[in-house]
Amino acid sequence: MFAGPEVFQQGFDVCVAGAGPVGIAAALELSRRGMRTLLIEAGPKQSKRPERNETGFDIGEDTHHAADQVTSATGLGGTSGRWGGQCVELDDIDFEARDYIAHSGWPIAHEKISPFYPRARALLSSNIAGERSEPEPEADFPESRETWTRIRNTARANRAEIASSENLFVALDARVKALAFDPVEGQLQSISVACRDGSYKVRADHYVLACGGRGNTRLLLNLQVAFPQLFGGSDGPLGRFYMGHIAGQIAQIEFAAKEHAEQYLFKRTSTGTFVCNRFQPGPKLQRALELPNIAFWPTNRRAALGETDAALSLLYLWNSRKAVVHKAAWGEADRHRYHNVLRNVLRNPLGATLSALGLLRQKYGAAEPYLVLRRPDMRYGLRYHGEQIPSSSNRAFLKPEKDADGQFKLDVSFRYLPQDIGGTLQAHLALDRWLKERKIGKLIFDTAPEKLEEHINAQAKDGYHQIGLTKMGVDRKHAVVNQNCRVIDVANLYIAGSCVFPTSGQANPTLPAVAFAVRLADHLVTEIRRQSTPVGLSISTRFEPKMALPLSVPRRIC
Repeated sequence: MFAGPEVFQQGFDVCVAGAGPVGIAAALELSRRGMRTLLIEAGPKQSKRPERNETGFDIGEDTHHAADQVTSATGLGGTSGRWGGQCVELDDIDFEARDYIAHSGWPIAHEKISPFYPRARALLSSNIAGERSEPEPEADFPESRETWTRIRNTARANRAEIASSENLFVALDARVKALAFDPVEGQLQSISVACRDGSYKVRADHYVLACGGRGNTRLLLNLQVAFPQLFGGSDGPLGRFYMGHIAGQIAQIEFAAKEHAEQYLFKRTSTGTFVCNRFQPGPKLQRALELPNIAFWPTNRRAALGETDAALSLLYLWNSRKAVVHKAAWGEADRHRYHNVLRNVLRNPLGATLSALGLLRQKYGAAEPYLVLRRPDMRYGLRYHGEQIPSSSNRAFLKPEKDADGQFKLDVSFRYLPQDIGGTLQAHLALDRWLKERKIGKLIFDTAPEKLEEHINAQAKDGYHQIGLTKMGVDRKHAVVNQNCRVIDVANLYIAGSCVFPTSGQANPTLPAVAFAVRLADHLVTEIRRQSTPVGLSISTRFEPKMALPLSVPRRIC
């Protein structure tokens, strides 16, 4: 149920900060199990892009990192109001320590998360009839499947339960200002919240931060200013290993036969969820070629018949608009192709109008996640989405500038490694060989071989998937949270979201992050029922409060 500021007078079993997909999942799962839960969200009921200075980040436009206004959202549902809805599971290999992937290896195996995918899918409206399929470990490119949400906004998908749950209290326009840490008890006493021109203290037995990777990190870094020994100190893991994914398109795929193409296009399941297959190198091939994890799928993006097919040309122009919105890098070939297609459309206004009506009918009739038109030449664009290698030089850090709440703002250093670029190219070449050997098709690259790595680097940009900043591990020198997502140095504080992932894998992180939130809720229910008194930390004497000194900008590690 929705509540006003008066709700802050009450006490709760758990307070969840952040009402994106992960926060909503954790709060709903807790309330379903009888836990008295408060969900606080900085924005209004309708999710929106933040205004400048509204989030406490000053992340301007960068070569490889998108601006904060593009990658963040405030309001109920968070960024799920704008995402595509793609749900993909992590792979077993993502959890392994791989000698060719620096800092790889999780403290848990994938089997600890797999049982929570069905509940996560239900929360995201992406549930399917069958359970997850096990990949063929020996195959070079085993069958890989993605699903899509039926309702993209997680708040809308769970609207009735959010509004009516007797155990769940939702406070909107409530911004977390600071965390109040008790060094003697080794836990949070409360969190400070600004709501409707008032300032309040929220008290709960347990706290879950689900404010997005950068939001969670900023709160912890500001707490570290007052208690410098927290989280492994200034040289500790907090804010480091910032990852997203490497994505783009450098080739088209030409299928040898129609039936091959149909295997990789959308199909609707009995639940109404759309699924489609993708190309993905199997774990054996990844190890043999030392490839980062990556997946490919055919689209109409940047592939058009232009002079003969008005519908494909219009779809190409529409998809190009998305590239402009996200400020993706365009080369001379991209601009030349765009202007040629635009001229072809303008030469045939009647055909373009009829094709536009047909596209609208398919878009809202078939309701596919995005339009994929069957091409008579069986040539499609080939999108890729790959793992970014963990690097301690990719990090978030505080600036010597404060927001209206007196908290230091956040900035980032974010780059791709040569291994990210080279691994992406090698994966394409391996796929091309495999397609030709099995007479399934072939790849047609956009540019000359010697320019492909430059082409990949020009498109490499993220900031949407905020992974690794509060990574999971076994000790405070190398990790921020333990295998149950509890902050190692704070007894009653937990982190929810992909920022706890030690590696990024190939998957869009939303489904796995929600699965982790469901698992966290189960763990908290068990803990709350087991504990009768607050838990103190035997190591609390390490944390002596310090006067907040003027902050110097940390040296960037290049």
